Amino acid sequence: MTQLTREDLWSLEEYAARRADFRAEVMAHKKTRQLPLGDHARLYFEDATTIRYQIQEMLRIERVFEPAGIEEELSAYNPLIPDGHNWKATFMIEIPDPEQRAVSGSGR
Repeated sequence: MTQLTREDLWSLEEYAARRADFRAEVMAHKKTRQLPLGDHARLYFEDATTIRYQIQEMLRIERVFEPAGIEEELSAYNPLIPDGHNWKATFMIEIPDPEQRAVSGSGR
């Protein structure tokens, strides 16, 4: 699998215009790439599409537009793309109730 480059990413302005459609596309894509592990845990299997979305979101949130900052995000996230010889997954703990999350996170 090839790594993502700056050419694979949209500028902040272009991403803002495309974000809603791209997000809907990625959320639908992710539904076929997940494995529940009980009631409150899930594995999300990553690929170039899911990682591209994550990078675009980080650049947007952090308002990164300089080449060095974009390269930093690419360097951080590219290792999460499977290379054809392995799988990469993100382990998520999902507790929908904010009060329960607060208690769980406090160590009580």
